[in-house]
Parts: sequence; structure tokens; C-alpha cells
Amino acid sequence: MGKILFTQRQRFWDGFIAGLVAGIIATVLMLLLSVSFNGISLPEVFGSALTQLMSPSTFNTLHQLIGGDAKHYFFYCIIVGQCLVFALAGGLCVLWVGRYRAKKTGQEMLHWSVGLLLALLLLLLTCLLLLPITGVGFFGSHLVIGAINTTVSLAIVGIVFGGSFVQLQNQLVARRVRFLNAPSTEREKSVARRELVLRGIQIVGLGALGVFAWRFITSVGGMSSNGVGSSATSASPNILQAYKRKIVPAPTPNYGDIQPQPMLSKEITSNDQYYVVSKNLFSDPTVNGDTWQLSVSGEIEHAFSLSYKDLLTLSTKQQYESMMCISNEVGGPYMSSALWEGIPLADLLARGGAIKPGATKVVLYAADDYSDSIHLSKALEPTTLLALRMNGAMLPQGHGFPLRLLVPGIYGMKHVKWITRIEIVNTDFQGYWQQRGWSDPAPLLMTSRIDTPLTGSTLPANKPTYIAGVAFSGNKGISEVDVSFNNGQTWNKATLKRPLSALTWVLWEVPWQPQAGSYTAIVRAIDAQGNVQYPKLAPPLPDGSTGYHSIELTVN
Repeated sequence: MGKILFTQRQRFWDGFIAGLVAGIIATVLMLLLSVSFNGISLPEVFGSALTQLMSPSTFNTLHQLIGGDAKHYFFYCIIVGQCLVFALAGGLCVLWVGRYRAKKTGQEMLHWSVGLLLALLLLLLTCLLLLPITGVGFFGSHLVIGAINTTVSLAIVGIVFGGSFVQLQNQLVARRVRFLNAPSTEREKSVARRELVLRGIQIVGLGALGVFAWRFITSVGGMSSNGVGSSATSASPNILQAYKRKIVPAPTPNYGDIQPQPMLSKEITSNDQYYVVSKNLFSDPTVNGDTWQLSVSGEIEHAFSLSYKDLLTLSTKQQYESMMCISNEVGGPYMSSALWEGIPLADLLARGGAIKPGATKVVLYAADDYSDSIHLSKALEPTTLLALRMNGAMLPQGHGFPLRLLVPGIYGMKHVKWITRIEIVNTDFQGYWQQRGWSDPAPLLMTSRIDTPLTGSTLPANKPTYIAGVAFSGNKGISEVDVSFNNGQTWNKATLKRPLSALTWVLWEVPWQPQAGSYTAIVRAIDAQGNVQYPKLAPPLPDGSTGYHSIELTVN
């Protein structure tokens, strides 16, 4: 058996296949270690680096084309790329080591030490070259998990890859040798079986690719710009010409009772229905409250640290507040409302003594290596909280346990979750998304949305119905909501339900008894200062979306 020598092509493809399968095993293990034992996830690290290299226009195009699923497709592509790198490493290893070993010993089998050497080479390449290039430092020293966790988890993954690779490679060699030593009739049967298997794999692969493509096309094609089956209206010349930026004095809110409507948002969003958005491609961090520590440092008299138990002893306050993601399209789903309880950030910072002259920003760092900042003046506002509880319950893991920031009037990306460190700085710090082209001040732009009926609905003619939804303007409140059925020529004033606070969205409704025909319902809002929602359509990047939400209705 040992005297049969393979061609270079055979060696490479055997190594490639063994490396691919071993790479899949190693990648799954890496993700498990990342989720369960605080190990590194290379797809997350490379994904962050690639999004930073991506131009804002490219990011915006992908977001508009694919919507909220864009990061999932991106993650799958990185996973495939990582597995192919493992496969290529296996192919090149066998090509080089196998040829040398075959010429020297007449054997194609690999010794187990080859797998360990390959794992060591990949570990050093990753820790000394790839990780520094992505900006997380040698051996991942800049990551929250640190260099030790990074190196240990990569070493474990490398050992599993190397061992699996050698085992699989030797099995492929043994199988090929048995084939070459078999009688010609057996070889012919084996070739026929192999061709049948390969054709089956090709059919299954093409079928899977077709299903994936169909799901992608239907999800993109069937989804409007906001991803929930409705649309933002490009402002007509009539609306743009009649637009007034501000009304003085601001309208008096038309508060009253509204009728319960199906699909109308609740004043309070339950924790399991509250929108979740993060930078993470695979999984969000799971923080252990027993070992977690919050450190506060920077431009203050003295730095200090607090445990989770320490925070629970501090005085807290409650506030109703709504939140919206900056990536939310007009009429989109990334907007929710809750009752929060937490510690005023100003009170916490006061424990460090006086803030030094020249301090400009407060930077917040998170357990998933996310970071962002807010201006010091905003941090000291009484409504800026460090939340510990949400809707009467302990802050859920998905919403930032053990601690998240609440900053009314600013988009959700500034409401940092899983906070581990707070630093007061005298520099113009730019956070994770700011480095990728998004707004730094990020003031929330007024928005309004029609929740019910759904776009495309058919309604009975000459029967009373309601158009209803929500309007939100950060910390500026809402004084009026209007709905038009004739492209802005006339507007119908909505009844507003009195909001739970000046920081929440407002529920509204307009009674309507339509005649038969096709209609486009358009909604706009006016805040408590008299500012009128901006009608011109704009995408979320970089400052947040603008435009009027609309739905199409048929009345029979």
C-alpha cells in the first residue's frame, strides 16, 4: 500500500476535502466556544473589519436591498469563506508535506504531528497578522475577552482542526489506495458509485442554492423599503410646496379616547416583542452578573468600580420612554416603548468627584466590543439613565443585561447595551457606527406610522373604519397627527391618546367612511414645539430616514 504514489492533483483535492470538513467542525466549535465560554469568534471580528472598510453608499445599498437580514447573509458568506480558508490550508499542506513524505518514505499517510504543526501555523498567522490587521491587537489583546481567552479558544479550535484534518486525510488516502489496489471490475463499480454520489450531491447542492436564491428574491422582492409591507411616499410637488417647517404657536393636542384596533401598537411593548438590533452577526453576549464589574474612569477626580450588587443598592428612578433604531426605514418596525428603571447617569458620575475642565464626552464600552459616546451635557440630563429593569422585570440579556444606557431624543445606537466601562474624555470620540459613516450627534428625527389597516387591504364601502398608528419625536412630544387621502391636498386631524410621558410615542386614530375606489393614505406628525415632520424621502444612512409613511387601500 505504501508504494503507491498519488498525483499532485489527487493530493491537493484530498487535502482540500479533508480541510473543508475539518474546517466546518472547527468553525462550529469556535462559535460554540464564543457563545458558551467567552471565546473569540473570528467571523465577528472579520465582519466588523469588513463593514468598516465598506463605503457608506455600499452599506446603504445592501441595507435597502436586503433589509434587516443583510447581516445574516453577510455572516453566512464569512463562514463559507472561513471554511474555504481551512480547506485551502489543508490542500496546500498535503501538497507540500505529502509529496515530501511520499518521496522519502513511500507513504501518503500523514503523521499526527503534521496536524499540530498546521494548527500552530494557523494560530500564529491569525494572532500575529490577521488580528492586528483587523484592529483588535496581537493575540486579540484589544478585545473585551482579552489575549488569554482569545489564544486559548483559538488553540482549542486549532487542535481540533489539526486532529480532524489528519484523521480525515488518512481515511481518504486509505480509501484511494484500496481503490487503486482493487480489481478492475471493482474499480469500475466504485467509479460508478462515486459518479452517482457526486451527481446526487450536485443535485442537492443546486436545489439548496435554488431554495436559498428563491427565499432571498422573495424576501427582497416582497418587502418594501421598511420591511413590513408598507411604504414611504416620495413627497409630491403639492406636499413639498405646501410644506412649512414650523407652526407657531404649536397646535394644541387633540387628546381623546381612541377605539381598540387590530394591529395597533400598544403603549407599552412587551419585553419579548421589543425590537432588537446589534452589530453582532452570530450572537449577542451573555453576561454573568455575579462576576460583572462596571468601571468608571477618565476626566474625573477618581476612578471607581461597582459590582452588579453595588448598583442594585443605588437610588433609581422610573421613566416611560420609546426608542427607535437609526436604521429604521419610514414606517419600519424598529421602534418600541417600555417602562424603564435605572440610575441617572449624572448621579453615577458624581461618585467620581468633580469632572475635570475640558471634558467633552462620555464614552461607553460594551461586552461585545461595541462602543459609542454622548456629549457630556447630554449625559448630565436627568432623563439619561443607566437602566437595570425593563417593564418591571430584570433587564433581559437581549436588551443589555446587566446595564444599558437610555438617552431620550437620540437614536437607539447610542443606547449602549451590556455596558462594562464608562470613560469621560476630552476628545471627539467616534464610536463603532460613527467609524462606518453614521451620525455622531444622531438626534432622533420625527416619524409617524400607519399600523392599521395593513397596506393592500380591501375595505367595505360606506362603512365606518379607522386609520390608526403611532407618532414619535424623541423627547419633543407630539402635538398633532394628520392623515391625507388625496396626496396632501387636505389633511384630517387625528385623535391622540394622551402619552404616558413626553418621551414616548403617541397612539393616534382617524375615523373614515370611504366610498368605493382606490386610496393612498399618508400620515404626518407635528411635535410639541411646532416642528412639522419633513416630507422629503431619505434613507436611514447617515442621519436617519425621513419621508411620509403611506399605505395603499382598495374600497369595494
